[in-house]
Amino acid sequence: MKISALVPAFNEKDRLTNALKSLSFIDEIIVIDSYSTDNTIEIANSFDNVKVIQRKFDDFSSHKNFGISQCAHPWILA
Repeated sequence: MKISALVPAFNEKDRLTNALKSLSFIDEIIVIDSYSTDNTIEIANSFDNVKVIQRKFDDFSSHKNFGISQCAHPWILA
């Protein structure tokens, strides 16, 4: 069974590479970026199985539920 992962991000250039590498076994990684001003998006896009979606952060529940709705697989690591 395939797995999706959600990664919320805002200016995470210092941590994102290691975080995404640790998820290398995941079939689909969705980075929900809250309009970072550093190179977070470029880092995320350098990984083959990562999809970046930009969304204004409103609250954790809405952000997470939005991310879940974007996942293609039934098992989700959030």
